[in-house]
Amino acid sequence: MITLSVDDQKSVTDLMLYMLNRIDPNGTHMSASNMKQAMELLNDEVQILFLDIEMPGMNGIDAVPVLKEKYKKLNIIYVTGHPEYVFDAVKMHPSGFLIKPVCEEDIIHELHELRFPLDLERSPLKVQCSPFALFVNGKPFDFDRGLTIELFAYLIYKEGAFCTNGELIGILWGGNPDKQGNLRQLILNMRNCLKEIGAENIIVKKYGKVGVDMDAIECAGSPKDILDQYHWY
Repeated sequence: MITLSVDDQKSVTDLMLYMLNRIDPNGTHMSASNMKQAMELLNDEVQILFLDIEMPGMNGIDAVPVLKEKYKKLNIIYVTGHPEYVFDAVKMHPSGFLIKPVCEEDIIHELHELRFPLDLERSPLKVQCSPFALFVNGKPFDFDRGLTIELFAYLIYKEGAFCTNGELIGILWGGNPDKQGNLRQLILNMRNCLKEIGAENIIVKKYGKVGVDMDAIECAGSPKDILDQYHWY
């Protein structure tokens, strides 16, 4: 996908670009610090505009009528640290609304609720739930470590719900608090292995939690059947 993030705070656009490149590493993600720069970058190929509301010069509210007139299929998602603007923003009928600080989970949610939906590419990974197995282009896929496979299986079993570090340590090591470092290594191993097949974007992290973007993978069978293989309690 092609996106443009507009905010007068560079730290905000830097973070947006970082998260968008993780979510969609094959996409084109640009940034601008004001509407003048944004108008120079915008064209009919840009699909999503992440737009701050309070900016010097033309603000995000005033800019939308102009943008909608010129770009009929542009998804405009407001990004603001001022929730009191929500009523003014709703009047503009945007595609979405994000409150700072924004996290990957919030962005992914908005991507699935766009006014003008995109044809987002799925990862090449296919999950077979019973017996649990992974395939890439019809060939078996495995992780480097046995516990990494079990970690990934549990995330699929949770069907996209975020899991806390404590929950995962409880599942994998019976709640041993000394295993925090081991969990970090497993998550890193999981992401690195998925990165090799271009599927690292299916792992979503948020403040000590981790989950799987189920919309980005093909899943055969019911994730609940995975419990029969691993017997988690």
